[in-house]
Amino acid sequence: MIASVCVKDGNIRFYNEQDDLSSIGGIVCELGKPLLNFLCYESERFDEAISDIVLAFETPGAETGMHSPEFKAATGEMLTNLQTSETYVYCFMREFLSAVYGGQPPREAARRLSADFRSKRDFMASQVELLLNFREAAKGDDNFPVMELFYLLDEYNKEQIGEYVYLEKPLHSFYGCVKPPEIAELYEINSIDDLCRFEFVKMIEHNIFIKKCKNCGWFFIPNRRQDAEYCDRQFGDTNRKCSEIGAMLRYEKKVAENPVWEIYKRNYRRQNSRARAKKMTQAEFLRWSEEASQKRDECLAGEMPFDEYAAWLEQGRIRKVHAKKQQDGE
Repeated sequence: MIASVCVKDGNIRFYNEQDDLSSIGGIVCELGKPLLNFLCYESERFDEAISDIVLAFETPGAETGMHSPEFKAATGEMLTNLQTSETYVYCFMREFLSAVYGGQPPREAARRLSADFRSKRDFMASQVELLLNFREAAKGDDNFPVMELFYLLDEYNKEQIGEYVYLEKPLHSFYGCVKPPEIAELYEINSIDDLCRFEFVKMIEHNIFIKKCKNCGWFFIPNRRQDAEYCDRQFGDTNRKCSEIGAMLRYEKKVAENPVWEIYKRNYRRQNSRARAKKMTQAEFLRWSEEASQKRDECLAGEMPFDEYAAWLEQGRIRKVHAKKQQDGE
């Protein structure tokens, strides 16, 4: 058994079995976050991590040293750090190490786990996408039963892959003692499939609200406001969160892909600079901005030709230049 888990107070609680490959006794995470973090974990990052471990096992003397207390202590520390930050990746790494300690060649185990990682992540991402689609279809129906979602999901799974994923596949439970000393109903997690299935099922049961970030495209749980459009994960190499730069990047992409937005942005900046330099009043700028936005929307909707919109913007610029020349007595 990889771990035993339960859900309490909106959190998923993990209790591992204290084997010689890990050292932590239990962790608590917001229900849904471990699974969604797994879905956005890059395959390349996983491959790099597992390749580093393969190289460690392939160094001269590693076959003997891997059984030393020092090596196992270092391995346990690595797994402990993963378990507290990336629970699903921890399970994959634990499975990899178990295979290697069981006699499987490291590279063979790494290839198998890398393919399995991609397969499971992509499948669960498709399940979350389906869930969002079914929820959207049921939107506005106050009498729609949450448990009906399992039926819809598994009817689709039966049609696509030939089997049910959630229905008729029991998760085994038992009563155990957890910290602080209390008795809880725990569920056996014997594989990564069990963990995926357990957390996803509990997310549906507890009606966890999920959205897709409009910047990075990954799923997230909005914590502060349900109308949030961007997640709080770091975006690429920017050292900034999607929630901090998502709107700006989305606007810049929209501008770059559409000449209407591009010419509007260029002229908006020009007129804004004129207003700041006191070459036009703030009232004039606001009137121009309102009219420019209205004509922009008409152009985007196909109600105004692009050339006509561009000419209108250019005429506005020429009028301002001409007016300035008259003021200067030219």
